[in-house]
Amino acid sequence: MSAENVEKLKELNGKTYKEQAVWFLNAYWKDIFEEGKDAKSPEQIWQWAQLFIELDKRGKKGCELDEFKAHVFLEKIGRTLSVRDMRTYLKSVDIDFNKKVSLTEYLVCTFKDDGVKWQELVNAPQDDEKGKQERAAAQEAVEAATKASEEARDAATKAREDEAAATEAARLAREKEAVAKAEEEKAVLAETECAEKKAVAVAKATEAKRTEEIALKTAAEAKAAAESAASKEAELREAELVAKKTANEAQKAKKESDRAASEAKSALEKVLLEEKKYKDKMAKLEKDSKDTNLGIVKRNKAANMLEQLKSKPTLALKTAKITLDAANKRAEKAAKKTDKAYAKAKEAADKISAAAAAAEQSRKAADAAKDKADSDAEVAQADRQAADVAQAAATDALIAATDARSEAEAARKEAVKARETADAAKAEAEAARKAADESLEIAQKAMAEAEQKLKELLASPSGSGEGATWWLNREFEEAKKFMPKSKLARLARMRQKA
Repeated sequence: MSAENVEKLKELNGKTYKEQAVWFLNAYWKDIFEEGKDAKSPEQIWQWAQLFIELDKRGKKGCELDEFKAHVFLEKIGRTLSVRDMRTYLKSVDIDFNKKVSLTEYLVCTFKDDGVKWQELVNAPQDDEKGKQERAAAQEAVEAATKASEEARDAATKAREDEAAATEAARLAREKEAVAKAEEEKAVLAETECAEKKAVAVAKATEAKRTEEIALKTAAEAKAAAESAASKEAELREAELVAKKTANEAQKAKKESDRAASEAKSALEKVLLEEKKYKDKMAKLEKDSKDTNLGIVKRNKAANMLEQLKSKPTLALKTAKITLDAANKRAEKAAKKTDKAYAKAKEAADKISAAAAAAEQSRKAADAAKDKADSDAEVAQADRQAADVAQAAATDALIAATDARSEAEAARKEAVKARETADAAKAEAEAARKAADESLEIAQKAMAEAEQKLKELLASPSGSGEGATWWLNREFEEAKKFMPKSKLARLARMRQKA
């Protein structure tokens, strides 16, 4: 192990994974890879190199993995080892003993049974000057075309995504605008309905207030009428009491007069009866005294008794008769007077009672009218209060509807603005996509030109750079994977024409 070879190995281990892979392919192209298959194919070297790049945080600029990442690499390619075996294996491939594994060290260890030695590898010829220049030119063309293609592809992809996003945003903006417009129309309709309802509520409140005022006025008038009727009834009831008292006194006087007249008449009738008895007895005695059919004794007796009667005094009887007759006449006259007074008093009392009864009915009717008027006033007051509440609610609803309409109008204007902005963004995205497509067309032409140079290079291999040429072509093929299928088809047609 010469110091010079060790330095060359360190230098090779310090190259990028791509450079290490190309060096290895160039060195063993004819011995291993020209006809190699599976694990001995250049494609396998490509895949391992890509995995190293993937595991290295430095990516394409990396050159070797630490033990942990190297262990991950072995697991990913299906070589599961125990920790001890893994460390033994890693130690065996770490030729420069820096506790890291380069792609070169892994390839030397992997292909050692195929005669690979690192001392030969580090000194293997890589390319002649002509081939190097040709591949450098092709490499430059491929890299430029690949870079332009990737940039154009990324730009086209982003432009299409942006265009799709802008188109979707424009669609959503139109939908939102339509929704906002519908909401505004609904809000305008709601505001109109609220305004109409408020007008109806105001009219009802005004009518309810007028009805309440009329009802209150009617109730006040009914109250006054009821009070007046009650007062009139009270006056008539008082007058009725006076009239009835007068009638009762007249009736009492009438009764006294009737009693006195009756007594006077009775006394007179007794006197007249006594007078009649006296006269009848004298007439009978006189008749008997002259009746020859009677015996003399009877006639004499009758004459004797007649004389006795005639001899009795009769002046007192006459005087009593005259007095009683006068008293009877006075009593009759007084009775007639008291009858007339009683009849008049009773008639007045009856009239006053009838008036009082009528006043009572009027008072009851007035009370009923008052009660009804009070009830109507309460109903009217309740209706007016309800109408006031309804009017206030309608006013609040109108204010809310107006606010909602204003918000809907603002939302609709904002939606229109957003839709216009989205349409402008869509137009810009469409223009950007067209520009990206044009850039992609230019990149395709560059790809076609680079592919033509590769075809020429592959058609006339020279020196020991076949591995580098293969790698260059593989990179080109890899780059084409990321191109749209339509562009690849067009590239194929361009290739056929060339």
